[in-house]
Amino acid sequence: MPRGCAIFYVPVRNQYLLRSTLPTSHGFIPTPRPGQKITNPLPASTKSSFVTNFEFVGTIDNAPYLCIPAALKFRESIGGEEAIRDYNTILARTAAKRAAEAFGTEVLENEEGTLGNCCLSNFRLPLKLESVQAVVKKFEKEKENIESAVRDWMSLKMVEEYNTFLAIFFYGNSWWVRFSGQVYLELADFEWAISMLKKLCDRTLEGEFLK
Repeated sequence: MPRGCAIFYVPVRNQYLLRSTLPTSHGFIPTPRPGQKITNPLPASTKSSFVTNFEFVGTIDNAPYLCIPAALKFRESIGGEEAIRDYNTILARTAAKRAAEAFGTEVLENEEGTLGNCCLSNFRLPLKLESVQAVVKKFEKEKENIESAVRDWMSLKMVEEYNTFLAIFFYGNSWWVRFSGQVYLELADFEWAISMLKKLCDRTLEGEFLK
């Protein structure tokens, strides 16, 4: 889908005034409350918070609207909105359940069981924070923000070695992965992803993320 491009310049002396993109996107860093730890979903960076905030904006410009007629025609040709929604929701739920079973973990869900009533589903990786901390201690390394370090390393390896990307986030002392149902995917694609994640988890516990 086409995306626009622009150059945005703000003098360093004024950058602190621009707290957020419009609308607020991935790189936003809130002012922490006392005792609160802020975790940014983007990979760790040595760049300023201003640059991190604006260099990747997960929102869109007006260009995609030009694709609407062709997009609607395509979606209608494969069954329409309800069929697409049902396929993607069932696929995401089934894939996440399969992953949780393979890892012996769980799918992220609420008490009503409605959290997964969409095209996204999250499951917990088998990595335990204390186990990863033990790896750091074993190799006598000093590593800050282990949660982010593991996430960023796995994300990098997925792109570099497997030509893919899955969103990973740390929540409740565990790492979770998001599966997204799409009409161009089938269950076999997620089976492949599960196999890949198993290898990355094993490599994490071998300390490879410390190198």
